[in-house]
Amino acid sequence: MSNEVILLSDIPNQSQETYAGRYMGPYVLKSQLLDKGHNTIVLDWFRFIQDNEKFFEYFENFVDENTKIIGISNTFLYPPREVNKKQNDSTGLSAFAAENYDTKGEEINEDSVAAYSLYLWDDNNITLTDWFKRMRAVLDKYNPDAKIVLGGARSTRFIQMASFAPKDYCVKLYVDYIIVGMADFAIQKLIDKIDNKEEITDIWEHHGLKFILCDKEPWVTPTYYVPKSNYTKADCFESSHWAGMEVGRGCAFNCKYCYYEKRFQEKRPMDEMKEELKRNYYELGIKGYNITADCFNDNRRFVGEWAEMVGSLDFKIEWASYVRVDPFHKWPEMIDEMVSSGYKAGWYGIETLSHKAGKLAGKGLNPERVKELLALIKSKGENWITAYFILGLPGETKESMQETLDWFHTQRIIDEIQPSILDVGPFIEELSGIIDFSDHSKNPEKYGFTKLEYSPEFYWEHETLNLKDCVIIHEQWKKELENHPYTRFGGSAHGEYVRIRDTGLSHKEAVVYMKTKFRGGKNLINIDNAKKKKFKKYVQDLSTQNIQRYYDRFLEVNKVRHA
Repeated sequence: MSNEVILLSDIPNQSQETYAGRYMGPYVLKSQLLDKGHNTIVLDWFRFIQDNEKFFEYFENFVDENTKIIGISNTFLYPPREVNKKQNDSTGLSAFAAENYDTKGEEINEDSVAAYSLYLWDDNNITLTDWFKRMRAVLDKYNPDAKIVLGGARSTRFIQMASFAPKDYCVKLYVDYIIVGMADFAIQKLIDKIDNKEEITDIWEHHGLKFILCDKEPWVTPTYYVPKSNYTKADCFESSHWAGMEVGRGCAFNCKYCYYEKRFQEKRPMDEMKEELKRNYYELGIKGYNITADCFNDNRRFVGEWAEMVGSLDFKIEWASYVRVDPFHKWPEMIDEMVSSGYKAGWYGIETLSHKAGKLAGKGLNPERVKELLALIKSKGENWITAYFILGLPGETKESMQETLDWFHTQRIIDEIQPSILDVGPFIEELSGIIDFSDHSKNPEKYGFTKLEYSPEFYWEHETLNLKDCVIIHEQWKKELENHPYTRFGGSAHGEYVRIRDTGLSHKEAVVYMKTKFRGGKNLINIDNAKKKKFKKYVQDLSTQNIQRYYDRFLEVNKVRHA
């Protein structure tokens, strides 16, 4: 059978040890297109084959004259952040901030800004141009009218930074459209237009890039629904693999720094998800899930019904997701419900342990109660806790951040601390229907910002802190917590836990791996160098073999016959 749409997905640069778990977004699009009769496949880990000659020799097996769209999910396709490169993340700078500062907080040039903002898995135009040029050549061999489309969370960044792009920018030369927003409906509309040979005019061109805006007709995707997903044998799951599962969209809360869909939450029907879990288990053997939800527990009824539904299954599942501490204050019984339903890892946006800063940010729970609830969560069984913190929220001070650091030293609750420096991106009116811009971006003066600049360098300042203060504070946190006896500093646990479980390791084995000091530190699990090297290689080999089996099976299942 011909593959009308081929979606490429990967998270290539988050770890040097293991390949990332599967990202849900492309599989949702695939399900919608299959429902409409368009044969669609998702090639995951598409950066596994680094050599372009070998990759396109492999990729050509899935293309023929009926191939109409190559879609690339850009959500996690960031350039590598290697040591001694200016776009490294050793400062903990997030998003816009990372694009404008090196490890010393110095201004960097436009090329460095573009490298992080505009490029994908590589940090330069030359190597990416070669890749896109080869992709175009493969498509032209079979169907010159086939389109190359980018979509995902990073699409808005291309708009914001388009003016930095070089004249021969690879995306400008080879990508036909960039979809901005939830693409569930837009991708269907695009292929309908292609099938009907309609001229595609309803686009927004900006600095030579062509954008499909999902808040504009005819591309509008309804926000208040959660589409179903359907894995098939074409996705080549093994019983150890963890799958993505989208249970909801939006978040009921309104944190002032947040860019995600706020002030609403929509969850999928429980009976629909039950049937999906059963189908995945009985047909594909799937029993591990990376739950996609901006906030899993922002609805009391949903958590209870989820636990009841999962408990009614005649098999066990395990899962990980983004969770918020605050709702447990009112409904602590939700912790037991989550644990009983197979919860194994949670990524908690704590953000601050300053009560003043928390209230200004939309997180008003007393920090002492936050600590109590984290301890309660940890006491309920084996579960991994990653706690995110934002350095520099309005109301935060050097003194309050030192108090937080002091508590870190004494606590034995949090498995991993991930700090990032406050990001206040520019507000763009044209995107206000697509991006739920943070309140900080829309009304900086209201939240105490006395200076907010984007050129010639990114910089913010409020009454008690500024960006450069927070660069120094981050370095202090990193230095002091490197040898913590319980809590590891940094990493990328939101992808790492799932990708380690994907290799077949148990929860306990994954935790041991994540807490083994491979690069630095002395007080976490720190076996001798020979054992450490052997352990690391063992997991790396498991991961490589895992993806190689996937590639072999994917070719067997999805190859098309060329005339």
